[in-house]
Amino acid sequence: MTDGSSAGPDHLPRSTVSPDTIRHLLLGVEDAGIRHRFVQTYGDQLEVFVGHMANAFLAWERLDAQITKDEPSAHVTALVYGALHTHVVAMKLLLEGLFVPSGNAQRYVLESIATALLVSKPSLGILDRYVRNTYSTTKAIRDVVRHADTLRLNRVALATLRQHSKLYDLCSHPTQFASASLMTLVPGNSQTVLGGHFDEGKTFAYEKEISSRTSLASVFPNFIYAVGRNYLGLA
Repeated sequence: MTDGSSAGPDHLPRSTVSPDTIRHLLLGVEDAGIRHRFVQTYGDQLEVFVGHMANAFLAWERLDAQITKDEPSAHVTALVYGALHTHVVAMKLLLEGLFVPSGNAQRYVLESIATALLVSKPSLGILDRYVRNTYSTTKAIRDVVRHADTLRLNRVALATLRQHSKLYDLCSHPTQFASASLMTLVPGNSQTVLGGHFDEGKTFAYEKEISSRTSLASVFPNFIYAVGRNYLGLA
């Protein structure tokens, strides 16, 4: 017998994470409101991002028409398209307040860029290995730095690529950085969150990420040009 004061299952307070809370997350009920906060704050920068990405997709279409003649070349342009496509998706996830999933997607973008550059030079042998599914793309950023001279790439730009990849690695593992995304950082009112959110305490991080991704979007045409130049063996 007990006096009724024990914290057994029947006596626990009702969880703040109700079935409706989970249901709303799965159905995206709150997503529009979260996106509205981001657009209100960063709308001008996002329009710049949109313009750069439109130019990037146009450059990809030209590359695809120019070099896609067989299966290997189709793999090359598919990697480029994957980088562009996922860059947009990663920004979309950020605008839904999903910082860690957005970072995971951004890591994919950087590895796709590195892999596309590596396979753009068939003489390296990596394209053949990629087609046969025997090349580990997790090593692409390391390898593109190693082959920078052969690929005629700017080492400063590659150093930035590698630096950013290390940041997004933190989003791919249960790090303290990743755990921080589960809490609001508003001074004096820190709370756990479920799903996406706009956190006034993280605006410095949002600003940095949107700026960084917009900057990357602006150089996509140069990246696409380098892929075509190397694949076609142009001087």
